[in-house]
Amino acid sequence: MKKFCTSILVLVVLLFVQSVIAQTTTSTLAKGKLIIVGGGSMPDTMYQLFAKSIGGKDQSVVVIPTATNDSAIYAGAHLTRFKKEGFTNLTTVHARSKETADAPAFIKAIQNAKGIYFSGGDQSRIADAFLGTQVHAAMLALFQNGGVFMGTSAGATIMGSLLVGGDARKDLTKPFDFPAALNLFKNTAIDQHVLARNRQFDLIPVIEQHPLLLGIAIDESTAIVVEGNQFSVLGKSYAMVYDAQNWDEQKKQWGRVLKPFLMIAQPQRYDIEKRKVIRN
Repeated sequence: MKKFCTSILVLVVLLFVQSVIAQTTTSTLAKGKLIIVGGGSMPDTMYQLFAKSIGGKDQSVVVIPTATNDSAIYAGAHLTRFKKEGFTNLTTVHARSKETADAPAFIKAIQNAKGIYFSGGDQSRIADAFLGTQVHAAMLALFQNGGVFMGTSAGATIMGSLLVGGDARKDLTKPFDFPAALNLFKNTAIDQHVLARNRQFDLIPVIEQHPLLLGIAIDESTAIVVEGNQFSVLGKSYAMVYDAQNWDEQKKQWGRVLKPFLMIAQPQRYDIEKRKVIRN
């Protein structure tokens, strides 16, 4: 009986590992699109791209303002810009706990949405409310099936695999136990406001700690647009890529890392699978 139980346990573990590997290898095959903005003012072109990507401003958009404070949410501030830009089919999904997050109406709203938007603020609030819930599962399914996600600042970081920033910035020399993010953009760590707030070195210790992740830092009023195995840059500034594989190559060539990040600007694109810039 003991051997039988042990065999079952091993089988369960193997199935779990295979599931994780399958998710990793197929993550870039998602049919959806991610518009990940580094904070600051968002130009009209980003809202126009979002509208075009979902099929028009009359399509169903779910706005998730959970990263911000309740007073602004109750005042409807999270909907103001969308209304100004001409979006007409807006639904708010907001919760402060996993128990309230899984309301049937919220799950249905996510399932029926063409696009989802995460506002800025504190990314841990989004994770605390939605990570591991049925709403979270609905988001992942929507992305796999063609849904479009846009988020800025905290709404950018939440789309990666780890919640970087926050308390980890207090001492970058110490290892930090980064909580999980929503993992829409699998195997990444995403930072924002990078050049505007002098954060261009903050992802280095993160990727040293998690070398299998791709680090991406995005400056203000700038976005990366993720589709399949590539992302492009949209906006007036830069996105920066932190790649531990490239660091290893530099160490072999020069004995140390001389270029810890790669800067990419519009209209350049980046091949996520091949880990290189695509020259236009």
